Amino acid sequence: MVDNFIQRIREESPTLQKMIFLNHASRCPLHGKTQEAIKKYSEHWGDFDFEGSNDVFKESRSKFGKLINATEDEIVFTPDVTAGSRLAANMVNYDKKSNIVCYWNDYVALVYQALFLKKTKNIEYRPVADRKNCVVAEEFANKIDKNTKLVMLSHVQWLSGCKADVKEIAKIAHENEAYVVVDSIQSSGALVNDVKDWNIDFLTCGTAKWLLGANQAGYFYVKKEHIEEFEPPFAGYHGVDSGSHDQPYWNVSNLAYVEDILKFMDTNPSDFLYYISSRGMELILEYGIENVEKRILKLTDYLVQELQNLGDYEFISPLEKEHRSGVVNIRLPDNIELVKKLKNENIIISSRYGGIRISPHFYNTEEDIDTLVRKLKLFLT
Repeated sequence: MVDNFIQRIREESPTLQKMIFLNHASRCPLHGKTQEAIKKYSEHWGDFDFEGSNDVFKESRSKFGKLINATEDEIVFTPDVTAGSRLAANMVNYDKKSNIVCYWNDYVALVYQALFLKKTKNIEYRPVADRKNCVVAEEFANKIDKNTKLVMLSHVQWLSGCKADVKEIAKIAHENEAYVVVDSIQSSGALVNDVKDWNIDFLTCGTAKWLLGANQAGYFYVKKEHIEEFEPPFAGYHGVDSGSHDQPYWNVSNLAYVEDILKFMDTNPSDFLYYISSRGMELILEYGIENVEKRILKLTDYLVQELQNLGDYEFISPLEKEHRSGVVNIRLPDNIELVKKLKNENIIISSRYGGIRISPHFYNTEEDIDTLVRKLKLFLT
């Protein structure tokens, strides 16, 4: 039995009316609020009146801040999650002894930053091993030392769904005077995030998955004390004082950054995409992120239990409670074909890493999972 709020979300979503959607680790469905935002923005555009839409898209920083326990003046817009990891990796100063530490099979947006700096600046890259697809602090401790400048990791892994102990890893990094950047795209909007409790330096996230927003929009968090400490690695006109709106707008003889978080904004953010994403985050904030997490973990507990009844199949995802998230991956035969067959039945999941990856949000139901498992039994027979 779902509550009225969840029922309303399901009824108002054009996507959820057509299919069972269990693929939030890939991209979110269209919701009633976001569909209405698209319509509302088009009205602003038709009237060539962008003041209202600008207010909403700027407010989205504050909404994201509430989901990670940060303030608006610590958050800047980025084109996507990759842009944030690229910013962090290039803000740090390196010398010939420096090294970067990252989980070897993390999301490529993180790993590629380390490989790029190794290739272009000869910075040592130290890949961190896992323990049966699980990312643990002890393995990071084996790689971090006094020459480590940057530690990069995802809070939740995109392939296995393993949730890392970010607080402990950040503690190890800071004991060695290294900075920490966390990719939270598989976590923010699904689980409680707390950058203050974790004591991390940077966080990067995109809006198209658990935050229920549009693709190609993201946020980058910088710990307040670092805003003055670091210089932007790239120049953009949003990061400088534009002066008055009389010509010329900018001083083209001198590059002088503003003194706040916006100095790191080197691209022109899409008010349209953030207008949509802001409305998506409202659904999460209205339900409460603590309630969202509780509901998702209850659903994935039920999912794991039902998948175990299919037979003796290997879980790519960890089953230990401390490492669980909204992502469950199980290795099944002909996983790619299975996903195609399920899509033909209007059940949407992903094939990843030799398994099927299932990622329900808080408005999914046990009945959604029952239907998925029933079809899996049929296809596996």
